[in-house]
Amino acid sequence: MADQGVAVVPGWLGYHQATLDRQPRPLLRAACGLLGAGVGRTAVDLGCGAGVDVLALLAGGWRVVAVDRDPDGLDLLRGRVPAGGAGRVRIVRASFAGVTLPAAHLIHAGYSVPFCAPEDFPGVWAGIRGALLPGGIFAGQLFGIRDSWAGAGSRMSFHGRGQVDGLLEGLEVVRLDEAEWDGAAMSGPKHWHVYDILVRQPG
Repeated sequence: MADQGVAVVPGWLGYHQATLDRQPRPLLRAACGLLGAGVGRTAVDLGCGAGVDVLALLAGGWRVVAVDRDPDGLDLLRGRVPAGGAGRVRIVRASFAGVTLPAAHLIHAGYSVPFCAPEDFPGVWAGIRGALLPGGIFAGQLFGIRDSWAGAGSRMSFHGRGQVDGLLEGLEVVRLDEAEWDGAAMSGPKHWHVYDILVRQPG
């Protein structure tokens, strides 16, 4: 996944393999509940990895654009797309800064956008907002400044609460939850500082 605009995180293949059997992310399920059936509509999954959430969207009838920079995850996804969904998914290998998003009714970024380099984040976020159709929903996470991955030399993006509020200005905030906990990541013990975000484009 090493590329301009994407933080270098070793062991992505191991991560993808370890998460193949996880459930679709709760925030994505909440977004789909708000939007209803996906038939005839487009969803984007940014940082799709091995595609657990992509498969859930396909099962819900959505057309899906699946974006990730890591080829190992995308290879796993290609091998798991059911025959009935193959015509409704477009798999794109690109960094967040290097992809042009299509107009979409749903954009999901499950724990992925923080891996955008700080200098690229404003453009990436503008692209997300610009791609949302009227009434469309963004569902995803941002990392807070007390996250243990934040600090000098980090190539990831972290935000304080005031910055998050600014990023969401003009959007209908359906859900904005801030949480901190001590847990683990693939790299080992970690303090998490996370914003769960569910917002709707006006109109």
